Amino acid sequence: MKSLYLLTALAAFNLVAAQKTINLESFKSLTTGEDMKVKLVKSNENKLVVANNDEDEEVTVENVGGLLILRGDDSNVTLYYKDNLEAIIAGEDSVISGNDEIKANEFKLVAGADAIVHLNLNVQKLFTVASDDAVVTLTGKATDHNAVLKDDAVLKGTDLLTVNTVIKLSADAVATITTKGTVNAEAGEDASLKIFGNPKTVNKSTGEDGSIVVVN
Repeated sequence: MKSLYLLTALAAFNLVAAQKTINLESFKSLTTGEDMKVKLVKSNENKLVVANNDEDEEVTVENVGGLLILRGDDSNVTLYYKDNLEAIIAGEDSVISGNDEIKANEFKLVAGADAIVHLNLNVQKLFTVASDDAVVTLTGKATDHNAVLKDDAVLKGTDLLTVNTVIKLSADAVATITTKGTVNAEAGEDASLKIFGNPKTVNKSTGEDGSIVVVN
């Protein structure tokens, strides 16, 4: 039994030793560097917990007027935040995820090339840009959503309930959305858009082999 307690204590010590905690000033916007993995957690304090980070791949933190800038290739971090976030810019090949609801009157999301983003939102105005090959998954609700998808980008928005959506898909982009009011959609060459929610009005235009389908 003593051996079990000792092993448990050693495991806990090793976990703590492998982590680094950085206290942060208040921020409302976030920018991440390339190849970072960031987990967002709503909290009563602002801090960054860095896990399994090599000494030669140090995470750097900068706060410019409420814009938090994180850099650190191949870093795995957990970001605890107090204030409601208003914007997130995910660097190329980065992964940003959060289960906690993000509330804002206006929220902007930019996913860099090959980035993966998964967020739960409750916002009035939402602006989304997904760069080449980015994959964005959104849940929750937004009154108005304006989305731009670059080549081969993917937007998984079936579980994001919106009233009105304006969306533009470049070549080979793929998107699913749920809207009950008005949809203004443009799908480029070989792009594909599926619309759920039985919207009242759908205005659409498609390029060569582009597809916009309303799913009843």
